[in-house]
Amino acid sequence: MSKVIQLTLALTAALAAVRPVFSVPPGTIFCDIAFTTGTSVTSLQLTQTPYKAILTDSGFHGGWDFVNGGLGAFDGCHDWWLNIGTSPHSYKPLTWAFDDQLTDNWVGGPGQLLTATATADYATTSNFLACKEDGVWTLYLQTGEDVPPGKTCALTTLQEGASVAL
Repeated sequence: MSKVIQLTLALTAALAAVRPVFSVPPGTIFCDIAFTTGTSVTSLQLTQTPYKAILTDSGFHGGWDFVNGGLGAFDGCHDWWLNIGTSPHSYKPLTWAFDDQLTDNWVGGPGQLLTATATADYATTSNFLACKEDGVWTLYLQTGEDVPPGKTCALTTLQEGASVAL
């Protein structure tokens, strides 16, 4: 096993244990970027839209909050929270909810992969499935190997990108 993979696994385990609070300073942009190379969604960015999570050329340009295990897109005095939905399939829908944090098992931060830690329904994963739906790349948390039938999909990870001053 390479040192990079060992370090990534060690960091993921350590972060899952402490559930860090990470807040973006005002005047800074952090983008969650599709990180897996060689796919249709490489370098696309996580976008906060009412109400589903999608990948676009230009992602959410505001502050991300990792508070109490949630991932929030800061909007004024409020957050849009990225929540993991339920599904009988291994791909779990991701939705944004205004001031309604239902998911508390996200771990991430600058330079790290966005990770959903284990729950009773799935193991810890940093895998996401982006599927072309109605002309946009809709994002799902991938906890196994299922894919929506008849859709073009790409397996990817999301990495919290470098900061950019506004």
